[in-house]
Amino acid sequence: MNNEKANKILKTFANGLIVSCQASTGEPLAHPDHIVALCLTVLNGGACALRLEGVENIRAVRAATSVPIVGITKIDGLSEAERLEQVYITARFEDARSLKEAGADVVAMDATARPRPDGMSLEETILKIHQELDMPVWADTATFEEARAASAYGADIISTTLFGYTRETYRDHGQGPDFDFLSRCVKELGVPVILEGRVWHHEEAARALELGAHAVVVGSAITRPHLITQGFVEAMQAQKSASRE
Repeated sequence: MNNEKANKILKTFANGLIVSCQASTGEPLAHPDHIVALCLTVLNGGACALRLEGVENIRAVRAATSVPIVGITKIDGLSEAERLEQVYITARFEDARSLKEAGADVVAMDATARPRPDGMSLEETILKIHQELDMPVWADTATFEEARAASAYGADIISTTLFGYTRETYRDHGQGPDFDFLSRCVKELGVPVILEGRVWHHEEAARALELGAHAVVVGSAITRPHLITQGFVEAMQAQKSASRE
């Protein structure tokens, strides 16, 4: 793989905010034009890079900006329970190939210990992406053991993305990031570590950098208006109920 290219991307990421601009099927924002608008908006706010799902979205955003794109695919139609058990983020090597063709600069993929649907091992997949696609690999992990294995297999970036979203690590959506997981990865692994997942507050992003994170990814807290709205509504309803007691 072209290490100079990977190093240039990592330099762009350093101490920066990467924004995940995604919308699930059926949501009003689930259209490439809307994703492009979201991306350009967060770039105006200072985001250093973008994390995007889907070939059509990536192709549309690539035509609108030259900033680094971290690309993923997702297996659609899975229930939350099924996602706890299955690899669904860039699950196959051919998914990675489609991301490169669409214009992604980095391939992010599920790097948990769960079996991959194409029968390839994680190590084989990372090696093939490096050799055939010449792209950096961003490993989405849920535990330190998975992060350590992905690093040993050659992943260029480790992230905490899947903590809380596997059967072994499941946490309620209201719980924040696992800073102990992040800190251990930073201290013990020799690759850049990025905090991703469950980041809802400015202070959490700042703390991640204090602990040595290379960068921070924020998604829902910036780009999912219905979830942001829901948070306000629930807090107000709780206060209303408390006032009646």
